[in-house]
Amino acid sequence: MLDELGINGFVMEQDKKYLKLGTDAMLLSEFARIKKNDKVCDLGCGAGAVSILLAARHESIELCGVEIVKGAAELCQRNIAHNNIGSRMSVYHDDLKNVRGLFSAGSFDAVVSNPPFMQSGSGLHTESEELLCARMEICCTIDDVCAAAAYLLKFGGSFSLVYRPARLADLFRALEKHELAPKRMRLVQDTAAAEPSLVLVEARKGGKSGIKNMPALILKNPDGSETEETKKIYRRN
Repeated sequence: MLDELGINGFVMEQDKKYLKLGTDAMLLSEFARIKKNDKVCDLGCGAGAVSILLAARHESIELCGVEIVKGAAELCQRNIAHNNIGSRMSVYHDDLKNVRGLFSAGSFDAVVSNPPFMQSGSGLHTESEELLCARMEICCTIDDVCAAAAYLLKFGGSFSLVYRPARLADLFRALEKHELAPKRMRLVQDTAAAEPSLVLVEARKGGKSGIKNMPALILKNPDGSETEETKKIYRRN
């Protein structure tokens, strides 16, 4: 079954064995500042959620995904076919730590990622090894992701990702190590009274120090209904 994304007629085939399209991907695809004709790489693309959403939102960009799990990469390839975007999107079944063997340095204007957010051995359990790889730092660490992004980006290019607030210190250390300067940050809360559950960060290769801390994104009103901004992101207006 194909799920409609509600954006320009795009759809996604999903499988419970792999990470499904969720709030993380939807918010990241809206947060990332992608320009006309940009070349974009999605690190750890899974079934292609973030990439497909970006393709739906920006008709002139070129994309490629890198995914280590074979079944997820194959599902991403089918989603490319479902949306007839094979002329501007491709997927590589490979380890993101191998990007130096796949691309030339500075090949991309923008990199995006929804990386594993739990440290290895932190107690996450799931029946699916594929899901475990997507959620826990088994196949790659946040340092690996930042290293790959830094290699792929042109000078001045942007790296946008969604992560967990509890690990912001780890993220910022990795970004600094690879000369990626955080420029924008936005915390995401279920309600105004709830603790942040996600954080959206944009870093720039070769950027100067100085970060804009944006107002928190509140997903729901006190009565449980979606806020107007959430409706706008999901195109429900």
